[in-house]
Amino acid sequence: MKKGLTMAPHASSVTRRREILDGRPGFRIQSAWGHVSILEGGGHICELVSRKHGAVNPLWKPRWRTIDPSRYTQRKHNRVYGPPPEGRLLAGIAGHSISFDYFGPPSAEEIAAGHSTHGEAPVVDWRREAIPEGSIPRLAYVANLPQAQMRLRRAIALDRDYPVVYCEETAFNLGTFDRPISWNHHVTFGPPFLESGVTLFDMPATRSKVCPATFSKQMSIEPDAEFQWPNAPTKKGGLLNLRTTEAGKFGHYTAHLLDPALQTAFIAVCNPRLRLLVLYLFSRNEFPWVGNWEESCSRKHVPWSGREFCRGFEFSTTPFPIPRRETVTQGKLFDEATYTWLSAKGNASRRYMIVLLDVPETFKGVAAVDLKSGSVRVTERSTQTAFQTYAKDFL
Repeated sequence: MKKGLTMAPHASSVTRRREILDGRPGFRIQSAWGHVSILEGGGHICELVSRKHGAVNPLWKPRWRTIDPSRYTQRKHNRVYGPPPEGRLLAGIAGHSISFDYFGPPSAEEIAAGHSTHGEAPVVDWRREAIPEGSIPRLAYVANLPQAQMRLRRAIALDRDYPVVYCEETAFNLGTFDRPISWNHHVTFGPPFLESGVTLFDMPATRSKVCPATFSKQMSIEPDAEFQWPNAPTKKGGLLNLRTTEAGKFGHYTAHLLDPALQTAFIAVCNPRLRLLVLYLFSRNEFPWVGNWEESCSRKHVPWSGREFCRGFEFSTTPFPIPRRETVTQGKLFDEATYTWLSAKGNASRRYMIVLLDVPETFKGVAAVDLKSGSVRVTERSTQTAFQTYAKDFL
């Protein structure tokens, strides 16, 4: 059994910085084991850095220079980041972003009304909220969503000594109608952590489905096919193991239903060469779906320009990134709901944890994750070896 890393205690803090990414302001939460960085523009978690792993950030940093999305104007930035509805989102996207209160593009009518892909949350400015000082470094910040008539609050706390991040989000419906919503965590990984044939992707998925052919002209897998994770049928008649990322130019998306028998679900992404395993743990009933999005230099338009290599492993209330009306109209998939409700003048909270673990170079991936008795216990796929670190009972 391998224990989590304990470091000598030193000052922990939360600071606002003018330069977090590409000259953009945000916050850094510092602890003994490393730090987490957050952008004010869009609220994205853009860095998860463990000193144990050479300060490697596993999250995606676009090759293009990003700006705060509130600075985007079509007249000035259309040729740099693309037109609506994606342009404003892509201008500021990085790392772990949130899609709220819908997942995917707006309808034609919503585009005409000024809405962006994936909702307001990833394109508005978030502001820090004053909270009492505690024994651990923590940050609370809030986004007002005037078009949606909602507010979204996120609180992030770091354990002082162990590489564990605790996140809680609360959504407030300021309107007087019950609302069908999507709540999606768009966790995207990039180089050097993401390597073809090296980085391993694991989750407790059961039934899966490929996106339609309209998603990408360069899909290597069969559109609309249903399959069992991780082996997706290819257009050439074989099977593609999605636990790793293939080489070449392609882009696709697959949706995965997580095991209904689980109380706590997870996504696990590991680069054995770097000895770093990234875990997200969350309630399976709150986030029953995982979207697997892969982009390997296939998108030629700006700002992609055929240069981006990244992969999103997205835990969500919703399987596919499509307009809200289509999500509601399609109803259940695999007998599971594809959206959730937020009551009139009501609120709802969701919690999840991020854990960074040190693993050997021979690590073969994650078979299971257990959260109990003050620890996270990871079972390796091939050897059934247990890897463990401290974590409080948060979920």
